[in-house]
Amino acid sequence: MTSNTSTDRPSVRQLGDHASDAIKGHFDHFFRDYSGGTPSPDSQGCMMLVTGQPHPLSNLCIAAGSVSGDELNASISPLIDDRFPSAVILLDETNETQAARIESRGFVAVERMQVMSVTPEMLKPTTLPGGYELQEMTPDDDERWSNAMGEGYGLPLDVAAIFGPKRASERGERNVTRHYAVMHGGEIAATSLVYFRDGLAGIYGVATIQAHRKRGLGAHATAEPLRRAWADGYQTGLLQASEMGEPVYSRIGFQSHGHMRLFARIPG
Repeated sequence: MTSNTSTDRPSVRQLGDHASDAIKGHFDHFFRDYSGGTPSPDSQGCMMLVTGQPHPLSNLCIAAGSVSGDELNASISPLIDDRFPSAVILLDETNETQAARIESRGFVAVERMQVMSVTPEMLKPTTLPGGYELQEMTPDDDERWSNAMGEGYGLPLDVAAIFGPKRASERGERNVTRHYAVMHGGEIAATSLVYFRDGLAGIYGVATIQAHRKRGLGAHATAEPLRRAWADGYQTGLLQASEMGEPVYSRIGFQSHGHMRLFARIPG
């Protein structure tokens, strides 16, 4: 990648009060552009991914703040199915009308996901333990990368594969997505990917295999790909953090710009 101007690849300072919206929009576009999710026929402001697989994030609606309660109600109807769990993410954490409509359909508030950013001067050093190294993945690594990411997240393999390097290659997106893995003894111990859009470098797919957790692998798989993005002229890294993951990202320099709200429905 070649460097663009600072306007093309803005810093958090340049984003100012729009930083939260920019990060949330990046998240929404990632799922729309990369996961195969499509707009709901009932609302262009709702992104739908419905696979029928047994994980809430495999059956997902991401709703923009502008979506009305009636639009949201119609859009999430395909998720009200006792054959699989499902989830809804509200990009606007303050929209109580949306939250009430979702809860009325049997969804339960699970957590507030932080939207976070980091810049080169804020990002703290990270290292890997001996015997581990970070490698960039290619389409030939698709199956093992997807397997590892799916195992780390608890996602079914065919859902994890939606986010793999082979799909990016098939869509001609090699220049906007880079996949990474922390390797140990020839096996993948942790995964991450960077998705570039609107001059921002977004980290997604950070997952660590159970046997390799609590060794700083996820922090390094987050930070080192961003350091490589800085070399290409990017000035802002971003991600969306679970309540469990937020302390890890805060320790390496990420700052919060607000929250998104996650709701889940688990059939009895």
